[in-house]
Amino acid sequence: MKHNELEIYLKERLSQPLPGFKAQCKMGPALTDGSYMHQVDPPKGCRTNAVMVLLYPDLNTHRLVLTIRSSRMPSHAGEISCPGGGINPNETPVQAALRETREEVGVPESEIRIAGTLSRLYIPVTNNIIYPHVGFTSGNAELRPDPREVSGILTPTLSEIISDEHRKQELWQLGENELHVPFWNLFEIPLWGATAMILSELTEIIKERTE
Repeated sequence: MKHNELEIYLKERLSQPLPGFKAQCKMGPALTDGSYMHQVDPPKGCRTNAVMVLLYPDLNTHRLVLTIRSSRMPSHAGEISCPGGGINPNETPVQAALRETREEVGVPESEIRIAGTLSRLYIPVTNNIIYPHVGFTSGNAELRPDPREVSGILTPTLSEIISDEHRKQELWQLGENELHVPFWNLFEIPLWGATAMILSELTEIIKERTE
């Protein structure tokens, strides 16, 4: 799919009903009884975050902008995530996603074109609802990580994420639970959890166009 074709397609497709948890759970941690950690109704008063699934063109594909969270972060330290963070009282989710992207990786709001919103995702461990947005920027955007929140930036190709080649699954012991954890084995750090679930829905939507 050509660069502008993907953006045009997602703008239209993300305005329609989304596959939601059915697509997210394909990369979601599952308990040994087959139930999913994230298949929980969010309680009232939970925290809200917004993230940006940021894409930019590179040759015949796109690249994603992902961050490695600083070891100083209070939650999910050292894990791979999309740029994002808490929604301030005076912000909409998309405004928060744009601001956090500027703060964490240095891409200003004016250089991001919003294609739409993916399905929200509740994270029971942190009692947090994530609102993911999909945005596009140019290939010459300068990425500058904020060392207070980001210890590194990763830019996998969309082709690598869509392909099944790098998808793995292992049995992990997390706290008191044994979990079947799917992840992308692209880096020294596994790409798993909420970020993987968000990207899973995006890839399923893109596959609708290419299949």
